[in-house]
Amino acid sequence: MNAVPHPHAPAHEVWQRPFVRTHRSWCDDFVVELRLRAVPGPVIGDRLGEVETHCAATGDTPAEAFGDPAAYAARIAEEGGTAPVSGTWTVTILSAAQVVALLVGTAAVTAWARGETLAYNVAQVGFLGLFVLVLLCLPRLVRPLVRRPWAAGVPLAGGIPLLALAAALSDRWDLPVALVLPSAPVAVCLFVAVLGLAWWEFRELARGLGDDLVTSPLSPEAESPAGEGTRRRWTALLPAGMIPVAYPVLAAFGWMLA
Repeated sequence: MNAVPHPHAPAHEVWQRPFVRTHRSWCDDFVVELRLRAVPGPVIGDRLGEVETHCAATGDTPAEAFGDPAAYAARIAEEGGTAPVSGTWTVTILSAAQVVALLVGTAAVTAWARGETLAYNVAQVGFLGLFVLVLLCLPRLVRPLVRRPWAAGVPLAGGIPLLALAAALSDRWDLPVALVLPSAPVAVCLFVAVLGLAWWEFRELARGLGDDLVTSPLSPEAESPAGEGTRRRWTALLPAGMIPVAYPVLAAFGWMLA
């Protein structure tokens, strides 16, 4: 999703319109609030078109005509009844699965280098489950993180390292073993799984970038400039490719330090 303007936006996107450029601060806040409420991009473009049409007819600024942009966006989202943008939860689940595969797979590589099996005690399984729960809750945490970055961000930023530290220290505790896995097959199979999940995530992101642009209904949709499709693919490829790249790097470090 494109919540903020970028210098290579296609001509039919709202960021190309002089009205939006003139009232950029108000429009940015309006779009961000609707994005946080999962309103689809084309619907946001329609609403911005209504704001622009009204202001052109009356001579008012958006702030004079519609007041605070976040409050106005909240009213629109509550009254609109539009279906939220799809794909967010799919990408979240795919990303969470990749992170878990990375953690377990690279730990399996280290155990493999030592000639050991991969074992998790009950505390480690519990901490891993809590970590997965945090990852799956991230879409719900976006709004509080944007609105109250210190109040919401500090506990999250501090809690995850503490969770990892507790999981590492629990290996020293005399706890029952909950899970024993063969290290070599797990390391290889999870890397293959990461590649498959990354490809699926790339397809979801690429489709979302094309279908969920904030476009204006006030001008005919111009053709995208040359190279826009390539830039869009790279935008989707970068987040989808991070875990597949990190996996062999961390696995190599684990093998060398084993």
